[in-house]
Amino acid sequence: MRRSMLTALACTFMAGKAVAEPPHNLTLLSEEPIQGYARVNNMLFGGMSGIDYDPQSKFWYSVSNDSGESSPVRFFAMLIDFDEKGNMTINSDEVQKLNTPNGDLYEPGKHTPSSVRIIPPDPIGDEPYLVWTSEGVLEQGNKAGVFEMCTGATFMDGFEYGDYTNFVADEQGPRVDMAFESIALLPNMEVVAGYEQALTQDGPVSTSGSGTTYTRLIHLDYFKANQIGEMAYPLEEPSDGAIRSLVDFVAVDEDTLLAVENIEIPSEKRIRDVTTELYLVELGDASNIMGVQSLAGMTAGEDFTPVTKTFLGDNESFGGLRRSPYRGVTFGPMFKDGRASIVLISDNGCDQYQSTYIALLSADDIQPRRPFVKPEGRAFEARDITSERGIPQRIRTIREQKGEEGGEELGAG
Repeated sequence: MRRSMLTALACTFMAGKAVAEPPHNLTLLSEEPIQGYARVNNMLFGGMSGIDYDPQSKFWYSVSNDSGESSPVRFFAMLIDFDEKGNMTINSDEVQKLNTPNGDLYEPGKHTPSSVRIIPPDPIGDEPYLVWTSEGVLEQGNKAGVFEMCTGATFMDGFEYGDYTNFVADEQGPRVDMAFESIALLPNMEVVAGYEQALTQDGPVSTSGSGTTYTRLIHLDYFKANQIGEMAYPLEEPSDGAIRSLVDFVAVDEDTLLAVENIEIPSEKRIRDVTTELYLVELGDASNIMGVQSLAGMTAGEDFTPVTKTFLGDNESFGGLRRSPYRGVTFGPMFKDGRASIVLISDNGCDQYQSTYIALLSADDIQPRRPFVKPEGRAFEARDITSERGIPQRIRTIREQKGEEGGEELGAG
């Protein structure tokens, strides 16, 4: 991978030490609540852990991490619009349920979705495919992984990766509820998926006294559905008994991700207090650790080179972002003045007494890129996201069939 030019604009953030003011001027423009009891087609809109926008088809999708306890495992087609000042409107027209290949709904307890990316539909106007991560339900023998589905809700085969990532309780692989949490679709149609915490054999959970731990990013070939690389991602030690987690990321370009980390002090209280931090992550100089069974006893900088992180800001520096567990991130359409839009979505734990929040931020001097279907179809090319907006034809058709002008309004309040 080539090294991104963004590096020249950014200060690096190594071992938790900032060497300059955060770059790119990330600014909170709007933060809208969706009531905890909101439903789409009678299915609870809650537990949101991933969101994505495809600038070519204009589709938005979000995913709930509900494993099927309150409603079937589900993905929501959404419409999010905003003006140059950041005023947002939010609604949803459709919910997609996860089915087995024969069309039956998955039984509860099989999958815990965590992040989602949209494969641009080919031809344009067709239904998109979704590539997504699941933390599985490891204690019941249901694996974590990267999977694909079409929006007809057919479950597709998963991607392949090393056996050392398989779950063996207290020995190897991901920890329960700390498995695949993030996914990015690169402009070249490669995929990067990330674990929330270090694999069991690699080190402890990132918390007070842990030092810097290293979770893994899995680099995948979308078309062959196999692994082509692996990188170490540092999680710096938090303070005061908190736990630091990598919860989502989205591609900026082939070499750079925008990552979200949560820092939370475990509590039995209903309202969670979570610090949200955003980073630029440079992949280009990282060692390929694919096939390395364990990082235990290895030294970063000597035995391997991790990805490079650049601190962009947190709740306070953004301008008062709510201290909710924001666990999903995507880029939306660009603002007309050249700022990038960043959309975050929070996880209310499917608690009908707690709101889901969608936050809109702007960023200077970042130009996200995405794969676009070529005009002749059957191939993809990288292009910049622009300020162009719209509504997918399929959603227009659904509205006409329902006789609704605005879809099912989730709304603020």
